[in-house]
Amino acid sequence: MVKPTIQDNEGAGLYDFVGFGELAETTTQLLSLNLHHTAQSGSEGRNEIGSVGQMVLRQAGEYLHKVREGFVLSVRAGQVTNRSEVRYLLDRVISDWSQLSRELGLAEDEIGETRESPLSTVKSAAETQVEIERVRHQLLAFGMAVVALGQLPRLPSKEITFPHSYSNPPTYSDIPVPSTPGEMLWRIEELELMVRRLMSDNLNNLVQRRYGSLRRTYGFFEASAFLSHKETARFGVKKGSSSLLVL
Repeated sequence: MVKPTIQDNEGAGLYDFVGFGELAETTTQLLSLNLHHTAQSGSEGRNEIGSVGQMVLRQAGEYLHKVREGFVLSVRAGQVTNRSEVRYLLDRVISDWSQLSRELGLAEDEIGETRESPLSTVKSAAETQVEIERVRHQLLAFGMAVVALGQLPRLPSKEITFPHSYSNPPTYSDIPVPSTPGEMLWRIEELELMVRRLMSDNLNNLVQRRYGSLRRTYGFFEASAFLSHKETARFGVKKGSSSLLVL
């Protein structure tokens, strides 16, 4: 068996980074086209996202699930100083960690010691490698999300395409960067909830009733795509075509 080298891991990380960026760009294009259609048609007509868009949003939801799990793996009690924030994190993170622990097979170690045959030992070693790979995906997804949220208020105006921007030039400078674990978790949960709403709700209703959350979600994916394109270009990775022609 050939063990993966540092170069292999770095290449896999770059591949994942590019993949996350392409998903973010496709999601941004999807939302832009559908929101432009909503702006033109107003409250009349069909303003739900079609089947191709639903598939894209499901993938975006899966990415945000990785972001949440990466957050759970990264958060430390020493980072939290506010008591109410501790309660907020305990209500959500502890339950998430319990589920994540079971999925990764870590909870089995707490059940009790059992005898293992040589065959089961070999199997567990192989499964451990898969689990480590999954953790790497989660931490990379979370790390990319953190940088994108930090980039969001500083995104250049020429890169902002949100169809319902009311400032000229357009800006996200009013959107604060999460500065505590509680604020970060709140933003992750907002992104997850908005993606679910985009899959089921009328877009015109979301523009009218959930404008701030919709704008922050759109901006997050836009900043993620900008970040990925900017950084991968430094490594000589050519930007692929991710245009959505049919929604």
